[in-house]
Amino acid sequence: MNDKDDPLSYPFITQTEPGVHPCYAALRLSDSLVRVQMPYGEPAWLATRYEDVRCVHADPRFSRALAAHRDQPRAFPVMPEDSLQGMDPPDHGRLRRLASRVFSARRVERMRPLIQQLAEDLLDRMEAQGPPADLIADYGTPLTGGVITELFGVPREDRPRFAEWAKSVTSTTLPREQVEEHVGALQEYVDAMVDRCLREPSDDLIGVLVEGFDEGRVSRHEMVTLARLMLAAGHDSVNYQIGHCAYLLLTHPTEWARLVADPWLINSAVEELLRFEKTDELAVFPRYAVEDVQLSTGKVCAGDPVLPSRISANHDERVFDDPDRLDLGREHNPHLAFGHGPHHCPGAPLARAELQIAIGSLVERLPGMRLAVAETELEWESAGLARELRTLPITW
Repeated sequence: MNDKDDPLSYPFITQTEPGVHPCYAALRLSDSLVRVQMPYGEPAWLATRYEDVRCVHADPRFSRALAAHRDQPRAFPVMPEDSLQGMDPPDHGRLRRLASRVFSARRVERMRPLIQQLAEDLLDRMEAQGPPADLIADYGTPLTGGVITELFGVPREDRPRFAEWAKSVTSTTLPREQVEEHVGALQEYVDAMVDRCLREPSDDLIGVLVEGFDEGRVSRHEMVTLARLMLAAGHDSVNYQIGHCAYLLLTHPTEWARLVADPWLINSAVEELLRFEKTDELAVFPRYAVEDVQLSTGKVCAGDPVLPSRISANHDERVFDDPDRLDLGREHNPHLAFGHGPHHCPGAPLARAELQIAIGSLVERLPGMRLAVAETELEWESAGLARELRTLPITW
């Protein structure tokens, strides 16, 4: 396809069915770039091959910062302020270092007992109530919400409204005015948390961010916006993924039995579940070419936006053996679920820890877990960046 052809409507998913859309596989086989049109913004090229997606993520000839000056392709009427995701190196490095400090490997290791205790408490409650249970409402949502709000020091009485604000940040269906209202409310709430921490230093993650602010690395607005985005992302994204990982395991009973028989597979299992099918199939955050760039499927001209599809890259036959097969013991698995290059997700260590503990605890406590309804009765929705299950009824 060339730039004179009508762009394809994107995202490809027109219904909320599970699975990776087959259009990605067809495009990976094509030797030409394809243009797509999102609900809002200008058309863009879609990168679907692994090597191209890596290039667009990491090559300095592609810029995220330029998107702020263009009508960038997007799923929202107004693109939320994306702070760290909207910067280019070297300026990007200031905030990146602070974000990495919050979710460093050492700090995440110290968080594991808290995550484990929350998981155990929720499973105790589920077992006491008896089956059936909703693995999303009774486990995934309270686990991830509890972890991130506990780590950031959000009082328990504020967590319900905080959850509502966080969910609206990535909504594609709420009215623009409501989204702006909730984003503003969340920004003001985090700003007040920062004020308290400046007056009375704390050892929570807001305290870590304030330390960086005190050292003069970032502005007040940058710090507050970064904290707000971390809270919102940590509250929703892993929540969706816990339910989705459980769904994948329960609809691949041979792999579930394999994990139950060998719980030591949990780390590779989580990586494979992330590769196989993340909830956020939609390619977002376009990169703009600052000069002509030759990709494997064609040339991107200076000024053109490119949307890198991580889910397509993670199913590239050139990189992954039998990519459409879920293999919890997959040895070669350089997936791009958390991105690549400077914008690799700084919260990846925490997300991995939450998924390892959440799924590992299910294996240990509920080895007989199975769906409580037929798979065809499960209801899916896509009200934001993620395609999610409304409920996941289980029994054991």
